[in-house]
Amino acid sequence: MAIALDKSRIGGFKGRCHHDANGGAGKTLSSLEFKAIFFDLDGTLVDIHGPLYLAAKKALDDLGHTPPLTRERYWQAVAQDDRMLGVPEHMQRDFAQLAFAYFMTEVDSTERMEILPHVPEVLAELKRRGYATAVVTSRPGDSRLLLKKLAMVGLAAYLDQVVTQSATSLIRALDKSDSLRETARRAEVDPRACVYVGDEPRDIMAAMNAQFGAAIAVATGPATYDHLLTHPEFKPHYVMRSMRELLGVLQNLRDGSL
Repeated sequence: MAIALDKSRIGGFKGRCHHDANGGAGKTLSSLEFKAIFFDLDGTLVDIHGPLYLAAKKALDDLGHTPPLTRERYWQAVAQDDRMLGVPEHMQRDFAQLAFAYFMTEVDSTERMEILPHVPEVLAELKRRGYATAVVTSRPGDSRLLLKKLAMVGLAAYLDQVVTQSATSLIRALDKSDSLRETARRAEVDPRACVYVGDEPRDIMAAMNAQFGAAIAVATGPATYDHLLTHPEFKPHYVMRSMRELLGVLQNLRDGSL
């Protein structure tokens, strides 16, 4: 489900690129001109770790996993890139499904989002420079409700579209490839002139599937910087440690210096 707040955009594309991580060996980027910057939400623009911890704890409790998950153990697992929090392999599918359901409940019940550092000023500057912008999230449900929450924290004014998922299937909801293509179409921008910014390898996968011109990762979600940088399959053009780097990364992509 999507809300389009501003549809008056002009598409266009100059240059070509190869998917790579922070200027990896053997691949270079030529001059690029982007028209649209789209963002994942949880872990990219807003904090995800509070809801993730609560969701994981409830899921583990339901499965009878011991010892109970503490915040200290959660952060240790994040640091070690243990995304299954030590859950045995035969329980991992059930854990993932339960944790996702509890996570959706947590974020839906949260009245006020916690915006990550540097996000408002970066979004404001992107709009000042004339980029088309959007949030394309794995969250299911009514995008109008999400828009209200974004308005409460002052981000809605910087976004042309807010896109949620209509799929009830966990796997389909987590794959945003079709949503990215449709968001680019509504913005009237060639996918190759679009950038997607996300915090997980599946965000990079979606951008690649949608044939976006660039995919940028930011290590403010559940995936660590090293995990994003060295992922064997879904390699971003660049991995940022915070949103503060985005404007410089876009300039370097445009100049062909990455």
